[in-house]
Amino acid sequence: MRSLALLLLLQAQEAPTLISVSSRGDATKVVLVFNRPVDPATAEAAANYSIDNGVKVDSASRGLDLKTVTLTTSPLTEGVPYTVRVKNVTDCAAPPVAVAAGTLKTFVFVKGLFGGAPKEEPRSARMPKFSKPVLFHAPEADPILAALHVFPRNNPWHEDISRRPVHPDSDKIVASVGKDKGLRYNYDMCFVLVPPTQPRIDVKLKSPDESDKGPYPVPDNAPIEGWPVDGRTLEASQREGGTDRHMLVVDPANGMLYEFYQAFKRPTGWEAGCAATWDLKTNKMRPRSWTSADAAGLPIFPSLPRFEECDSGLVDHALRVTVGKTRKAFIYPATHQAGSSDSPAVPAMGQRFRLKAGVDVSGFPKHALAIALALKKHGMLVADNGGDWEISLPPDPRLKGLEALRKLKGSDFEVIVTTGENELGR
Repeated sequence: MRSLALLLLLQAQEAPTLISVSSRGDATKVVLVFNRPVDPATAEAAANYSIDNGVKVDSASRGLDLKTVTLTTSPLTEGVPYTVRVKNVTDCAAPPVAVAAGTLKTFVFVKGLFGGAPKEEPRSARMPKFSKPVLFHAPEADPILAALHVFPRNNPWHEDISRRPVHPDSDKIVASVGKDKGLRYNYDMCFVLVPPTQPRIDVKLKSPDESDKGPYPVPDNAPIEGWPVDGRTLEASQREGGTDRHMLVVDPANGMLYEFYQAFKRPTGWEAGCAATWDLKTNKMRPRSWTSADAAGLPIFPSLPRFEECDSGLVDHALRVTVGKTRKAFIYPATHQAGSSDSPAVPAMGQRFRLKAGVDVSGFPKHALAIALALKKHGMLVADNGGDWEISLPPDPRLKGLEALRKLKGSDFEVIVTTGENELGR
């Protein structure tokens, strides 16, 4: 009791803070989160809240955590920015302290994105049959990819992290990457789909110790990271140039993924730095501390917002992002670190960033909007050292209007506390 009294006394020295405001799924519910417990008598007084654009606050209810207040309102309109104002709400200190006068936050109601059961993209009953390798940007790839389940629904890549708590060092971690730096995207990660009958071949590996054994179903026309944006012919790109030179091979019928780092096609055959195999039908992870084609030990293909996803309006997974500096640590689902810093204010491999709920993306073109909504619902995982705030995209010329993503900047993102194994022990 003495420690609680001391805590309340210390808290009384400063006003309580409104941390976040969001409205997700239910057009008549607005959720406010304060930084510490609030007094029910003031927190549940509807008159202590107001919302602009003609929205009426009918009632207020404090949650079991004592910090969350849910407002019941007149119906909200999807995509419209609203501002909520709070007055006279006090904490539970003795004597009580009220939130700062004129406290306000802006939010946007998002219809059907966060509430209820996970929405899943419609998929074909059967995988289309094909007998030859199909490149990522060919129209023939779309129905194949639409029928492919990339990991089970409860896989970390599909996790809805929109309600996960904000990491206590979020502001510091975002600042270390650059709060004023814009989000960038790189048309770098191409891939090829192979039929179940694709012949398997040996690939000469420079680092076999952390590689999954072959042979692998690598076709002659497997593209290398950066093609065709690099302006080379496919054959020239396979032979020369580039640094990381990722090569991604997907076997949709068997639900298997093969990813390679520093892949080259030599006169004597394929060679690569390392190889990682993923069973897309399971949540089985590769050994802890193993790298993959990515420094974080993560797969690359599941992170890519593909054309058929963006065109449907639903990208139902997290994205891949690089930053210039990482710390010597990794966070689930990453399995490997490649950092240079010991500072907790620098992101680790696997660190998960989320686009803030209140960031208005309602005016984004269709494909950019699908990606932005995925960043709110699933976030983006730090996968490698590279350009700051740089997400990977397939170089598919059918993706349009993505320039809108450049309007986003570091301060529009926050770091969340991840599920599974994380640095907070939660």
